[in-house]
Amino acid sequence: MQILLAPENQIQETKPAREHIYEYLRKAILNGDFVAGTLFSDGEVAKAFKVSRTPVREAVQKLEAEGFVIRIPQKGNIVQGLSLIEVAHIYSIRKVLEALAIRYSIRKITPEELEQLKHILQKADWHIGHDTMDELPLNLGKCAIEFNTVLFESCRVPKLADLIWQQREILGPFRIFQPLINEQLGGRFKTRHRLYEALVKKDEKEAVKVWEEHLNSSFRFWVKKRGEGEQKDLFYEFI
Repeated sequence: MQILLAPENQIQETKPAREHIYEYLRKAILNGDFVAGTLFSDGEVAKAFKVSRTPVREAVQKLEAEGFVIRIPQKGNIVQGLSLIEVAHIYSIRKVLEALAIRYSIRKITPEELEQLKHILQKADWHIGHDTMDELPLNLGKCAIEFNTVLFESCRVPKLADLIWQQREILGPFRIFQPLINEQLGGRFKTRHRLYEALVKKDEKEAVKVWEEHLNSSFRFWVKKRGEGEQKDLFYEFI
C-alpha cells in the first residue's frame, strides 16, 4: 500500500510523531482512503513519515484499541471492517432499543428538553444554509450528536440509553457521516424535524415511524456505500 502524505500531515515539532501518525491513519480509514481489508506495515508508515517504527507502533496500538485495525504478527496491520450482515444486525438492535427510548420520551420529555431540540434543529438549519461543503459534515455531525443526546436522555432510563450508545459506538470507527452528508446535504435533518413535531404532539406512533425510517435510510446508505445494493433484499429481513 502506498501511503500518500499531504503537506499538513508532515511531522511537526509541536506535536508528538505518534499523534500525527495516529491522526493521519484514523482520518484515512474514516474517509474510506484505507478500506476494510487494507494491509499495511509499520515499516511503510515509518518510511513515509521519515521516523522510526516506535511512534508508528504506538499509533497503531491506539488504533487497534479503538477497533480501527487488527495487528497480525509477521504480516502487518489490517484495516478492520464489518460485514453487511453484522451491520444489519446492529441496525436491527438499534431500531428496537431506540424505538423503546422514544416511547418513553414521548411520556417523559420536558418542555426544557423540547426547547433544546428546537434550538439544535435551528442551528442545523443555519449550517445547512450557510456552511461550505467542507464545513457542513463536521457541524451537522455535532448537531446530530447533540440532538440524539437530548433525545435519549429524555427517556429517563439510563440503562436503556447506555445500551443505545453501546450499539452506536460499534459503528463508530466505520462511520460514513461525511459521505452521507455530501450526498444528501441536510436532508437527513428533515426526519429530526418530523420527530420533534411528533414529540411536541405526543404522537408515539408517528415518532417511532419517523425514527425507524431514519435508521432504514442509514442502513440503505451502508449497502450502497459498500457497492452491494443487489443484496439489499437479503439484508432487509434483519431490520
